[in-house]
Amino acid sequence: MSNSPIFVVLLFFGIFFSVNAQESPPSAQVVMSENKEKIKNHLEALNYNRKLMVAENMQLDDQKAESFWPIYSRYRNEIDFTSRAYFKLLFEYARAHASGSGSVTHEDAAGLIKSHKTLVARQRMTLFRYVDEVSRKMSPVTAMRFLQIEEQLDATDVLRLGQQVPLVE
Repeated sequence: MSNSPIFVVLLFFGIFFSVNAQESPPSAQVVMSENKEKIKNHLEALNYNRKLMVAENMQLDDQKAESFWPIYSRYRNEIDFTSRAYFKLLFEYARAHASGSGSVTHEDAAGLIKSHKTLVARQRMTLFRYVDEVSRKMSPVTAMRFLQIEEQLDATDVLRLGQQVPLVE
């Protein structure tokens, strides 16, 4: 749910769909472990680009920037944890999708839905907690701007991701 996780989605689905049809796709844990460095580097690049977008749009003077950036860094660190969990969920979906020739079992679908809802709720709660902190420590107007920027960046990410992930059969 970080900025533009398309690379990771393509990596996930590329790994799973390149597996021979007779072979069982690797577990999400195995793929995450084998690609740990790629995922880490990708998240760092995404966070760097996202920070540039936030910096460009927050319109902070030096004093406000001094207050804002430590808060933002803590926020992104927490979101990275959720992003890694979301990548693992994508691996699980790719594995289920590849195992069933595009379909997933009812059991897999129920588990994926539950996990997705949990991750989305965690991401939203984290964002709102940091918006509240910005509001308290800086101003409600700055917090509102932060919220709007994050919402716009997240919406863009969801649209990009949605175009890359195949629908369940």
